[in-house]
Amino acid sequence: MKINWGALGLTIAVLFLAVSILTVGLVVERKISRLEEQITVVKTSIKRDIIAQGYVFTKANSEKRAVIFEDLKDGYVLAENFIEQ
Repeated sequence: MKINWGALGLTIAVLFLAVSILTVGLVVERKISRLEEQITVVKTSIKRDIIAQGYVFTKANSEKRAVIFEDLKDGYVLAENFIEQ
């Protein structure tokens, strides 16, 4: 029985290629799901910062004074309460 080594080599190469493509697909899928989770966390953090800073600057401006640290604390408390709802 004569073996066609060229065809056998190509068959093995195609199998290795298929396995590598499948592996890369699975790894990319995991990374994308992690990124989706991180995007949600970053989005919530940005919303909290915008609400807090809006409160801080509005309060300071309405009282015609500079921004103080207590305003920032109050702003973040307000933002946390607002986001929880």
